[in-house]
Amino acid sequence: MKFEYHQPDSVEGVIALLTRYGPDVALLAGGTALLIDMQNSERSPGHLISLWGIPGLANVHVNGGVRVGALATITDLAEAVSSHQSLRGLLEAAWLLGGRQVQNMATVGGNICKASPGADMVPPLLCLDATLTLVGPNGERMTPLDGFLTGPDQTAIQPGEVLTEITVPAVASRSGTAFLKVMRRHAVDCSIVAIACRVTLADIPDRSPRPVRCSEIRIAIGAAAPNPFRSKRAEAVLTGQPLEPDRVQEAARQAREASQPISDIRASADYRRMLVETLVERAVLRAAERAAQGGDRR
Repeated sequence: MKFEYHQPDSVEGVIALLTRYGPDVALLAGGTALLIDMQNSERSPGHLISLWGIPGLANVHVNGGVRVGALATITDLAEAVSSHQSLRGLLEAAWLLGGRQVQNMATVGGNICKASPGADMVPPLLCLDATLTLVGPNGERMTPLDGFLTGPDQTAIQPGEVLTEITVPAVASRSGTAFLKVMRRHAVDCSIVAIACRVTLADIPDRSPRPVRCSEIRIAIGAAAPNPFRSKRAEAVLTGQPLEPDRVQEAARQAREASQPISDIRASADYRRMLVETLVERAVLRAAERAAQGGDRR
């Protein structure tokens, strides 16, 4: 395995190298996926560009919303959001991504740009309406994360572009988030299915028998389609409606119908569909409970 190593000190330097060497380039962030792919001969770039010499790409700022540098590690993100109860689902996803060694090296930007069907950080970021900042030869542009992943290992990134930041808007009041993941082992394993949810309540009755009404909801599914995705039909079932058991179950069924799982060494497609339905129902109820309790950290 032969390659030329580059360590530019600016985003402009990265863009120049990407433009010069084109498809024969790989960007090195945490390396937790890229180096394995290279060892397995799944990728053989002639030029490896490290992003670690570029200042400012590893910062995380939480001030209402969240701004995450593409080089921020999973640990960096978890520490930054740990005291923000409305971001509980994002924290749970970070806790469940690999082991501590992986969390200390893997980056948020790398997890997104790898475009794996089971990218654990993508579902909660989809639920938080995350936006990506990309810089390339034609300047800077922003694009929603929803729609950026176009297939396994494929994104809508344009030639010469590099992801620099992920932005999450402030979460509305009376909102709760949750992330649930099933894997073969308790930790340090890829997802069989992962579900993220954000629920915003229109009202919180005080001692009222009426079910609370959902004003806005996001439901995102990982490891059950070519890429993590939002189940918008499931969201439509609950948007503006009371969170009654039958309605939540119907949303879970819609999510199951929207999934496109495969059978592999971890699980069968039928098992994954069952998990999608079960976990969506649980995630919706957990997020709604946290919203009602002001982001309860249970």
